[in-house]
Amino acid sequence: MKDKDAGKEICSFLEKKLVFFKQYLSTTKRIKETFKEKEPSSPEAFISERQACITKIQKIDASLEKIMGNSSDKLHDISEKCKGMIDGYLRSLKNIMETVDLIDQELIVVVRAEGENIKGELLKLQDVRQAAKGYRDRMKSTPRFLDTIR
Repeated sequence: MKDKDAGKEICSFLEKKLVFFKQYLSTTKRIKETFKEKEPSSPEAFISERQACITKIQKIDASLEKIMGNSSDKLHDISEKCKGMIDGYLRSLKNIMETVDLIDQELIVVVRAEGENIKGELLKLQDVRQAAKGYRDRMKSTPRFLDTIR
């Protein structure tokens, strides 16, 4: 009876993990859309949402490791139905992770380009400040406006 419980527990945890990975994928897609549309909203909220998903997934992984460790000698006795379900969950998780990886690669390119744009803008601002500072250093006294009409 305990063997069947372990199989069902594993399936239950994998199902929860799949839900969180789907949420992670959805959040990653929203981050991508935010960068593509150059929306004024900050992606920080989405990033923290993704981190929350990762934390939940890590807790599930810890629980799965505990189950696997406690009943490792009895895992080969899991029913074929449970093995099929576990295999299906693992395939779904793999597909989601591959999709997330592709989106993350696209995001890296976009974020790097955005970073280069910001860097260029900062350099332009620095040049303007240096030019203004250069004029100020040449003049020891405050500038005077001369009335040439008189």
